[in-house]
Amino acid sequence: MDKKHMVSSLSGPRMNAVLYAARLTDFAFRMKPNSVAIIVANPERTRSNDTEFEFRQSSDLLYLTGFPEPEAALMVSKIGNKLTASLFVRPKDRAREIWTGIRHGVEGAKKSFVCDKAFTVDQFAREVASAIAKAETVYYKFGNCEHFDTQFDKVWKAEQRTLENPETIVHEMRLFKSERELDIMRHAGKIAAAAHSEAMRLCTPESTEYQLEAIIESVFRFNGSDFTAYNSIVAGGNNAVILHYTTNNDPLKDGDLMLIDAGCEYQGYASDITRGFPVNGKFTDAQRTIYQLVLDAQLEAIKVGVEGKTLSDVHEAASRVLRRGLFNLGIISKDVSTVAGERKALKAHMKAVVAAKKKDAKAPVEPVTLRSFFMHGTSHWLGLDVHDVGTGGTRDPRGKKRKLAPGMVFTVEPGLYFDKNDKRVPKQFRGIGVRIEDDVAVIPGGQEILSAGAPKEIDDIERLMAEGRNLRLSGQRFQSIH
Repeated sequence: MDKKHMVSSLSGPRMNAVLYAARLTDFAFRMKPNSVAIIVANPERTRSNDTEFEFRQSSDLLYLTGFPEPEAALMVSKIGNKLTASLFVRPKDRAREIWTGIRHGVEGAKKSFVCDKAFTVDQFAREVASAIAKAETVYYKFGNCEHFDTQFDKVWKAEQRTLENPETIVHEMRLFKSERELDIMRHAGKIAAAAHSEAMRLCTPESTEYQLEAIIESVFRFNGSDFTAYNSIVAGGNNAVILHYTTNNDPLKDGDLMLIDAGCEYQGYASDITRGFPVNGKFTDAQRTIYQLVLDAQLEAIKVGVEGKTLSDVHEAASRVLRRGLFNLGIISKDVSTVAGERKALKAHMKAVVAAKKKDAKAPVEPVTLRSFFMHGTSHWLGLDVHDVGTGGTRDPRGKKRKLAPGMVFTVEPGLYFDKNDKRVPKQFRGIGVRIEDDVAVIPGGQEILSAGAPKEIDDIERLMAEGRNLRLSGQRFQSIH
């Protein structure tokens, strides 16, 4: 084990009761007068017959309480000048606990979590009905858990209070990370960066995608992460042109390029990193050309991601570099090498498609533009969800035009994807898929790259992979972090 990179998960940053209390107070302050808000847990999901997928709490309930168990709900009451937070939890049940683990129960909820009152979950309908009867507005989101939806719907219909969505409050809060949250996300970024580095160190042409997946995810767990933040994408060769490839079963081939998109979750917060590297440790000239173009686009986009800019600005910065690069390589024509030219060409194409449809004629072929090889956005918000919440209102549901401000965390992940059978692309570039992704926090006066520990410069990647060949001979295995 490389001790200079080792971390003890016990010393990692954690949330505490004071922080949850502050969040609950802020949430209640934003509620309307004489209102009640109910936030419910995710349901458990059956995996196969009588086994379940590993439970992960709903992000909103996790954010406001940290309570980790299923069959739970939070009710925040703001009636008159009195604020009350109540938790509904599973009762203590020794017979069930023997099989499925110790429950906090009512007493444990009051002792270990921030709440004024705690009830067993079978009292949910009764207590909610009593609270709603005194309220003018009720915050509840249907669709998270059918069990709670059924009970709430019956109670709410009996009273017919104004219904609003609690996400309009809590998601706005979640968009801005506190310093403690940033500390936690820094830790998640370090763990994920160590995992990507370890995959580079241990990759050989004799490896398989699933072996690299095992390396990545074992480093996550070895360093104390709770979950993978999403299904790991471990794609060798042409598999990298599939954006959400998660089969991860193929053998790796000497001369191919790898793409790994994988992140861990620590204390509920996600990291999200993508790196590419050559299976044999040395980039070919063609791989180097495409990889460097994507890296140049990413570096330019990251520079733009500062206070006052938007995620749309970040995307356009990356796109400009990629368009220019594809034109220089002869892959796209000059007339679509600018934003205006691309829009004009695509608009003309859509008109031609409509005209062909009216005549029942064959649809015209879409012009070759950047969108042909880079078909996703450059950025998304990051936090308790890997594609985290944060909007600019109904006209901007993903918050792409919202101005960046301190506390916001987002990804920057441009890419180029050339299928092995795509004859629009010079032969030497076919079968190459590259995406480079980092996690960026906006801080006063600048930004911080939370995932900087994962190498992405070509020389650094090749150097690490060369070191890895020597380390394998000495029996070193997992990379960890301090």
